[in-house]
Amino acid sequence: MNLQEVITPVGKFIEMTFETVLVPVSDPINTAVIVLILGGLAFWLRTQSKFTAKARQNGDLI
Repeated sequence: MNLQEVITPVGKFIEMTFETVLVPVSDPINTAVIVLILGGLAFWLRTQSKFTAKARQNGDLI
């Protein structure tokens, strides 16, 4: 028994794990991150517009 006979099954197991578990899971995670970023951007732009309107009303904005 040589080292190649031990390493090859371990490598095939790791490859199978990536193909069956990690690749299908990555799509929803990527989508969730994109939705979170877009939601945060929308929240910040709305908040910033309120801050700007308040500053214009108080005369703090030139």
